Amino acid sequence: MKALLLILSGDGDWARDWLRRNHPRAAIELISRDELEKTSVLQRIQALRRLRPDILAIATERLAWQRGQDAFLLLGALVGAQRTIILDRHGAWREETRARALMKAPPRLAREAAISAAALVRAEKQLRLLEAAIQTEERHRIDLQGARGDHDHPNIVYLRSSPGPATQAGGAASHINGFINAALELGAHLSLISNDEIAGLDHKVPLQVIWPKAVGSTRAAFDIYNNLLFTERALAEIEKQHPDFIYQRYGRFSWAGVVASLRLGRPLFLEYNGSEVWVGRYWDHVGSLGLLARYERLNLKAAARIFVVSEVERQNLLRAGVNDARIVVNPNAVDTDRFQPGIGNGHPRQELGIAPEETLIGFVGTFGPWHGVETLATAITLIPQDERLRFLLIGSGALRGRVEQILRDGGAEHRAILAGAVAHERVPTLLDACDVLVSPHVPLEDGSEFFGSPTKLFEYMAMGKAIIASRLGQIGDVLHDNETALLVEPGSAQELSGAILRLSQSRELRHRLGAAARREAVEHHTWKRNAACVLDAYRNWMKVNGHR
Repeated sequence: MKALLLILSGDGDWARDWLRRNHPRAAIELISRDELEKTSVLQRIQALRRLRPDILAIATERLAWQRGQDAFLLLGALVGAQRTIILDRHGAWREETRARALMKAPPRLAREAAISAAALVRAEKQLRLLEAAIQTEERHRIDLQGARGDHDHPNIVYLRSSPGPATQAGGAASHINGFINAALELGAHLSLISNDEIAGLDHKVPLQVIWPKAVGSTRAAFDIYNNLLFTERALAEIEKQHPDFIYQRYGRFSWAGVVASLRLGRPLFLEYNGSEVWVGRYWDHVGSLGLLARYERLNLKAAARIFVVSEVERQNLLRAGVNDARIVVNPNAVDTDRFQPGIGNGHPRQELGIAPEETLIGFVGTFGPWHGVETLATAITLIPQDERLRFLLIGSGALRGRVEQILRDGGAEHRAILAGAVAHERVPTLLDACDVLVSPHVPLEDGSEFFGSPTKLFEYMAMGKAIIASRLGQIGDVLHDNETALLVEPGSAQELSGAILRLSQSRELRHRLGAAARREAVEHHTWKRNAACVLDAYRNWMKVNGHR
């Protein structure tokens, strides 16, 4: 029996384990998503048929997010698999025989196409109405009667509305947790409405999850359908809460905050981490970019304040015609209590099998296009074989397979521990096991100026470890070469490997850089400062608009 395993996102270790448990007689063969996507649909079917699978297994991060499930079931039938399974790392799966998939495919696909078309028509109509509404003076009439908070203790509804791979954990989850916990500590009242659970979120705040439905014949149709659903259900909840303002983490094809702001007469504060149009064009190809651009402009025009993570992003918005008075630069930050030296007590090094005399170099992040994981993998292969160095790579993503290939080709597999995605609460202890932490970000592929504010950068600083980072955008502004880190040329594996060797050979330099970075994080880069910036902006907005 042969099982083909296609991994849509993240690493596939958990999916292999699932198949081994549930189909112990099956020989598992991994299929590259990247290679399949380079071919036409017919070529994909022909290539998979030649492999003569008995089972086609498709691994996704969250089954509820996965669009095109009926098409995947049909694909399994067309390539000859007697059984097709779609499974996720949370224990959910959908399984169907070849005969049933072939019989059900025509009505299923027709229904999905009809629902998608109806969602697009409805979205276009609502978009026109909202575009007209924010052009009128009505959007300036903010009615705070009935709001339950006050200037110092505002009542906030936080919206997080666009699902996607790796967004329930990683930097996005750190940002959400960090802001919420700090805002509560500063006296705000807050509730969260999300389309997924958030890793690391405790029970301090009420959470309502509006789960997406796996409907949509295209990626854009999936997002639009589910954001229409999210808006409708979130609005009913927001109306019960009488917030002082709405804080939304901007997401693709989302307008829930705009609708709530107009309906309730409350200001919308928009957390804008970058253009989704840019992401859709260069990283995460979603289609319907013209429509997506209209959604983006709608959010930017409707927001009373727009919080960006870097000065570069502020400049991008200014060039797009956004009024400077509405833009607030508010970089990412860190919880310096969760991320602090000694939190692991040395146990993770023992668990990982790191010898006392070995220097452990750590990386955490999404294996995505701008994190520089390919540069890091190449740098690992350049380290002389007699150096007592090991590498711990935490996280997963589209480029994990490429990283593994570089390490294999360079004979450096034995040096790297690829931990995959780990529980949110375990990240600080694993970072504490390391002696050096690397942030090898690379320039954006279209030549745009680097606009990010990497969360891991501040987490590294708080750990009190020596850091090697790319001299790029905000990274080069926050860190100072030979004072709080060693800065290297972005994309240069040679410089990166040289800096790694330099730090591995000097315990004194590691300690000096790490202590200085920790002091800088505690003094200037906490989530409390980030949340205070939002609350101060709210109070200032109240004064400007005549609410003393």
